[in-house]
Amino acid sequence: MEDAEIPGEWHRDERYDRLARRSGNDPKYTGFIHDSGDARVHIAFPDAESGERGAYTVFVTLFPYTELSESGTVRAVTRRDRAEEIGRQFMKLFDGVYDGPSTIEDAIEYALERTRPPDVADTSLVNDEGQR
Repeated sequence: MEDAEIPGEWHRDERYDRLARRSGNDPKYTGFIHDSGDARVHIAFPDAESGERGAYTVFVTLFPYTELSESGTVRAVTRRDRAEEIGRQFMKLFDGVYDGPSTIEDAIEYALERTRPPDVADTSLVNDEGQR
């Protein structure tokens, strides 16, 4: 994701990049942190230890780099551009609700509801016994 594509209240999280490069490794994800420091979105690449195997996984962390830190998966997809699109969408939705630490859970929930995959199971072809 180019810096110009990052929503206004977010910036690239350089902390992990520096640590990975110091140890001689290429970063295995890209991260973005909210200007408040209360939320972090990162996209794990397919070769990262975290996330779904062979997929780009978008994560969100509340209160990153603190003892209160709590992470969860937003969504896993097969293409990097789609993962970046979901990450941008999540950040924008979060910004629409976030109004300080007291609203962080509402903002996270709002953004999660709108970026997770819809329930697309079509049950119209399933009979009463659960068979097609």
